[in-house]
Amino acid sequence: MSYEEYWHGDPWLARAYAQAYIMKRRVQNEDMWLQGIYFANALETIIGNAFGGKHLKYMEKPLDIYPKTEMEKKQEVLAERQKLIETLSRWKAAASKETGVGKNGKP
Repeated sequence: MSYEEYWHGDPWLARAYAQAYIMKRRVQNEDMWLQGIYFANALETIIGNAFGGKHLKYMEKPLDIYPKTEMEKKQEVLAERQKLIETLSRWKAAASKETGVGKNGKP
């Protein structure tokens, strides 16, 4: 808040600036909390791999902290279905190679 706004502006501006400051601090606090989660996950991965003999991986994508939209949910379901179809197709192809059965079901 500038000097002019404080002494010559609307008295409610001071309250608005104070509330804006509090909101900004809350956002910063949440950002730092989220950064702590990422840091803890990184340490867990490093220490687990170094001393635990585990082969842990760091997160492949950022955490979703906002609720998903209906469109995003539908896209995820479609992607999972497509992934399942591809997996089943590979299994079918591998099984047909082992048994010697062709596409039409005949050897």
